[in-house]
Amino acid sequence: MKSFKIKNRIIGKKNSTFVIAEIGLNHNGSANQCAQLIDKAKLANADAVKLQVSDANESYSTSTNSYKVFKKNSLKESEILKLKKYADKKKILFFFTAGDFKSLNLVKNLKMPAVKISSGLMTNIPLVTEASKIGIPMIISTGMCYKKEIIDTLKTANKYNKSGIALLKCTSLYPAPDNSINLLAIEKFISTFKIPIGYSDHTVDNLASLLAVGLGATIIEKHFTLDKKQQGLDHKLSLEPQELKNLVNDIRRVNILFGNSLIRPHNKEIPKRKEYFRGIMAIKNIFKNEKLTISNVGLKRSLNNKTSLNPKYFHQVLDKYAKQNIKIDEKIFFSKIKK
Repeated sequence: MKSFKIKNRIIGKKNSTFVIAEIGLNHNGSANQCAQLIDKAKLANADAVKLQVSDANESYSTSTNSYKVFKKNSLKESEILKLKKYADKKKILFFFTAGDFKSLNLVKNLKMPAVKISSGLMTNIPLVTEASKIGIPMIISTGMCYKKEIIDTLKTANKYNKSGIALLKCTSLYPAPDNSINLLAIEKFISTFKIPIGYSDHTVDNLASLLAVGLGATIIEKHFTLDKKQQGLDHKLSLEPQELKNLVNDIRRVNILFGNSLIRPHNKEIPKRKEYFRGIMAIKNIFKNEKLTISNVGLKRSLNNKTSLNPKYFHQVLDKYAKQNIKIDEKIFFSKIKK
């Protein structure tokens, strides 16, 4: 897998999930509310916050609901610049989905650390082409798209982009029902595209995100709001601050639970071996010249089985005769029995 960096954060690194708190338009056109969301995302230990930026006149027909939503809720360029500086001060990555050429120019002018291509823009090859020429990492969502379309978009992006590309498995339904998610496709994404693969989660809770991490997703994008009771398309499927914090904590725990894939005891387990493993011992007093059988020899835990005869020798001990008296709970070695 080809990993890359967004500033100093490695994308695609095993057991280190990049968590994006997707603000989108959940700031409701308020720079102050957006700053509050940045604060809460930082407190939740998310790696990044992301907005959706589109010029309504360039991106949407005036008859569409999207036109009305973006016309009403869009931030000014000067506000976005101030919010970027604020996020930099808070030490949380800040970038946005660029919905059109004008917004893409803003990505360049504000020197954003990355750019997002949404599912609805993934087949917009002219926009993907220009985005890939900026020279910054790209994260591309794949909702609604067929495999051939994803391949074509990647081919275009790879022609110019040398800074890194990641794909997000996504279902473009709001909210997305369980039977539409198809998380097993994440494994197919990883084996097919061999670049960092993530998951953009439109479900109403955290389970799908955690399962996605378990399947190998190295990026999780989750919608985020101050209050999901607010009016707007995304608020109802978004996480509130404590829920986001819980998600990040759970993802970090999943990363730890993965470990390193080596088949061996943990270093802290090794001292326990001598306590927990069984050894060959007398379960009754055995007298000199007495035959060793399962009635007087057993496999027992003692205070220190490190020096005990391993249970694999149990059947080699049986039917032999004691050279000496052996007391109950005494360890049995070959030196104490006749050959």
